[in-house]
Amino acid sequence: MKTQLFAKQYPLKLDSISEVRRLLTTLCQQLALEQAEIDRVTLVLAEYLSNLYFHNQGTVNWFCIELAGIKNNWYFEISDSGDSFDPYKVNVRDIFNGELLTGGMGLALIQKNNHNGHYESENGINKFTCPLKEQKKKLSVVIVDDDQTLLWAYKGYLQHDFVVHIFSAAVLALKYIQHEGCDLIIADIHMPEMSGFEFRLKVESFEKGALTPFVFLTGDDNLSVQEQAAEVSIDDYLIKPITKTPLLAVCNRVIRRTNQLALHYQQRIVESLCRPFKPSLPPKSGDWNFSLAHTPASEGGGDFVFFHDYGESKLLILGDIMGHGPVAKFHSFAIMGYLEGLITSIPTCPGVLLAGLSSRLYLNQLLESSMLTCIVIKLTGSKCEIATAGHPQPYLLSDVGYKAIDCKGTVLGLLPDEGYAAVTVELKEGEKLFFYSDGIFENIDRNCDCIDNILDGIKGTTAQYVLDQLWLRFESLLPGKLQDDATAIIIDLNNK
Repeated sequence: MKTQLFAKQYPLKLDSISEVRRLLTTLCQQLALEQAEIDRVTLVLAEYLSNLYFHNQGTVNWFCIELAGIKNNWYFEISDSGDSFDPYKVNVRDIFNGELLTGGMGLALIQKNNHNGHYESENGINKFTCPLKEQKKKLSVVIVDDDQTLLWAYKGYLQHDFVVHIFSAAVLALKYIQHEGCDLIIADIHMPEMSGFEFRLKVESFEKGALTPFVFLTGDDNLSVQEQAAEVSIDDYLIKPITKTPLLAVCNRVIRRTNQLALHYQQRIVESLCRPFKPSLPPKSGDWNFSLAHTPASEGGGDFVFFHDYGESKLLILGDIMGHGPVAKFHSFAIMGYLEGLITSIPTCPGVLLAGLSSRLYLNQLLESSMLTCIVIKLTGSKCEIATAGHPQPYLLSDVGYKAIDCKGTVLGLLPDEGYAAVTVELKEGEKLFFYSDGIFENIDRNCDCIDNILDGIKGTTAQYVLDQLWLRFESLLPGKLQDDATAIIIDLNNK
């Protein structure tokens, strides 16, 4: 079950292509992609749009760009209704074959840089897809030693597993660490311009320097040197000569231990944040029943639930900050503060509320390095008015099965004046509505069919009974600890 984070239609003009290129960079940054991947995606899609523009002069008036998928499996898709033009079927070896109205170099770049992409034409609509590569970033190691031969040997030992930066001068290494940072520092103790002990003390004066794992190298096995090394708070030391196996083992062990400690303290912070803000709903309010299940991720996530009772109508909001740990939790609580300010004594239309929240987030740039998905539900009588912003579509449950409610919208804070359309569902007797965060299917086995495997055959007379069945099935599909918050809400009308 995919989530649509962004979808927008543009007129096929060169100005639109320039606007989309800028937008692509923002979207990729919010997904925390590396710069090389951002460059690849913007190159591929800009080249495709340029070819679409020149190849379809007069036959295409618009194109639509969409960002959808699930975490770590996102893709961009461009669709149009012009003549079919498959960039993968053009022979780019002969760019002067007369078939192209633009240079074939752009198509060659598409073919080279988007191996897993595809193009299809069906029912008069053409679709070009550019999947995003899963990010597997190597950790960065800085090695300082005045012996150039040893430096290159150490780099050879580690470069398969790490990004290795070597320096024969401690001063240059300090400048690099201060401006770029790194995940591990390895330094010789006996260096001519600056000793390893002096180097360590200078590193500790940098922001986050004291927390960066540090290993000493020395050819001196004197006990007093080892004691002095322990006094400057290092994580380990190695006696020269050093071979690949012990060097690699120490690097992995020190980094693993540092990560374990960081995770431990992060979990303590998350737990302290979660206790007073655990998502909750009243079991009943007016004509409506509410049932909620929530399990926080082991490393923290950003789900939040907000409820407001206006009397004749109720407002329910489920949001998810796309991130983990204390930062995601902090952002989710900040968003709840924004919601408190937006919701006054007058009942708010879901579409208007999302537009207002999106505008505030855009102006304040609160989420410039992450994304917020959100669904707003207004309950009046037996009617349920729903608007979403990049959030998974809700489901209508009944005795005969379940179906998705077609409700989509762009993630919040991305565009300056984004509008959101709401859909209205009138609940009948025996029907229930199911809302959830994407942690429901992010955490389960990717081999199963996500939401379908959870909802198939789930029936019950009460919202709580249905949710209990659903949650038991969800937990049975979990392969291990949760990587993201999981929240599910079932609502229905009181039986009278």
